[in-house]
Amino acid sequence: MPFNKDFDFSKIVSGAMDEVFDSQGLSKRPLQETYIAQVKSFDLPTEKLSFEQKEAHKKLYEQYIRAFNSVSVKIESISRDNVNPNDSEFRSLKLDEVKNRNAVYLHELYFANLTAAPIAPRADMLSILRLNRDFGTFDDWQKDFLACGMAAQQGWVVTYFDLFFKRYHNMMIDSHSNNIPVGSIPLIVIDVWEHSYFKDYVIDKKSYFINMMRELDWGIIEERFVNAEKFLKN
Repeated sequence: MPFNKDFDFSKIVSGAMDEVFDSQGLSKRPLQETYIAQVKSFDLPTEKLSFEQKEAHKKLYEQYIRAFNSVSVKIESISRDNVNPNDSEFRSLKLDEVKNRNAVYLHELYFANLTAAPIAPRADMLSILRLNRDFGTFDDWQKDFLACGMAAQQGWVVTYFDLFFKRYHNMMIDSHSNNIPVGSIPLIVIDVWEHSYFKDYVIDKKSYFINMMRELDWGIIEERFVNAEKFLKN
């Protein structure tokens, strides 16, 4: 998945992450490619989730950021010698890097496309025109999206722009990094990990998912669709 323009990664300068190095017992040599994710603030104004549920979810999001930053620093410092596919620490860290990076990115997309006063989808919106084109009707997209939500295990449901087929699809992502098509730009995101709804809905995932669909901010989604189609000009 390409990085979102709002995903606040910044290259760290030498000495800027001393506390991370100290916590990991790593030598403080100059960093070359280490990236650090910054915590963003999300109000999550939706009334379909309780304050307790939202606060717990935001704390989990922050944990993924800390994990990504820790892994990122370790990767910069680890030896590239004697790497293998079976018992290599470098391999394990690279897998953890993607898992935690995706966890941060998907949480930010999910939090950002929820609202308490959603803009209703309009027939003249690019997003609605494209969903009508590629799914048959907007209702068909909703049915397919909901079906993905019900079929998903622990992970995510995403409507994405497929750069290979140049059309829109729905997908289920297991965990944070399984079943992601190469060349996909995420546009509509709903978290279906149990931690995202258990406090409020217990095992009623369907009610949670439908409520989150009703809370989607089509103003944000429309902007994402417009930006995604700019890739067609490249």
